[in-house]
Amino acid sequence: MTAAARTRLERVRASAGIAQLALQQIEDELAGPIDPDVLAGALRELFDDADPQGGVLGSLKQLLTVASQAAALAPLDSDDSQAAACAIDEAAAFVAASAGRRLHQATSTLHPQGECS
Repeated sequence: MTAAARTRLERVRASAGIAQLALQQIEDELAGPIDPDVLAGALRELFDDADPQGGVLGSLKQLLTVASQAAALAPLDSDDSQAAACAIDEAAAFVAASAGRRLHQATSTLHPQGECS
């Protein structure tokens, strides 16, 4: 691995660590008793059906989409790079479709009137 590649990986690790700390903070905020409308509002920060590209899940989907594109260009046997790209692309679709749909269902159940004011 080249020095540039190591530096790049170190930046990714640092950014992932920051994201993990942010998610831990959200988890801490949600721990314990919480009003359903507050919980629904917090979950809408993760996924909002009106703006599927927004929120944490939208950002994760975009990151996985970029990773899929990078995998397709990776210097591997073309079948291997395409298989990796396809698997990553499927993960991105799962985040947006399945996880997002389930969060939408949960937020609608917790606070059917919509956004918290």
